Amino acid sequence: MYTLSMRRIQLYLDEELDHAVSAEAARTGRTRSELVRTAVRSWLGDALRSPPDPIEELIGSVDIDPVDDLDAAIYE
Repeated sequence: MYTLSMRRIQLYLDEELDHAVSAEAARTGRTRSELVRTAVRSWLGDALRSPPDPIEELIGSVDIDPVDDLDAAIYE
């Protein structure tokens, strides 16, 4: 699951945690890296989501009916 935005980093784990991650990886057939990525994503949760688009926040904020003659509505 490598993408262009994937970065390689180095982590230090104590022996107990390293053993637990390795055992889970072997049990599930996933890589240790995949397990760590999944755990970090789960831990960060909402912090990974993009902030709302301010333009999308404006949608529905004005309660007016559509007009047939836009020029008349703007210039008159």
